[in-house]
Amino acid sequence: MRRGMFGVPLLATTVLMSLINAPMAAAGDNDCALLLPAADQLEAVFNEIAPRGTPPWVAAQVRAPLSPLHNLSSPPGIDLRIRSNMVASQIDNGDPYRPATPERLASDLAKARDLLVAVREWCAP
Repeated sequence: MRRGMFGVPLLATTVLMSLINAPMAAAGDNDCALLLPAADQLEAVFNEIAPRGTPPWVAAQVRAPLSPLHNLSSPPGIDLRIRSNMVASQIDNGDPYRPATPERLASDLAKARDLLVAVREWCAP
């Protein structure tokens, strides 16, 4: 009698986990429809950034394409959103815990550019 008691919850848990994981895989497949246009927009803005002397309003141009990326599940998309926001914070000195310096901006910008490549590779057919 005890064997049956554990079998049903185990089966229910297995079915539930498969249902939870199925939408996650589908969401990752659709990420590229948002990631690729955002990557193109970010690249154009990144080309305007100079580690020494970028106007603070450029931070808004960096953040603008990030909005659609907030619900993505793909690791490159998440990383690109976070790193690009770090670039924006270095431009407008918007992070009190990480003060802006030319060196940090240059480092964050280089890492964000690497993530543009990673996103495009991840989305490649």
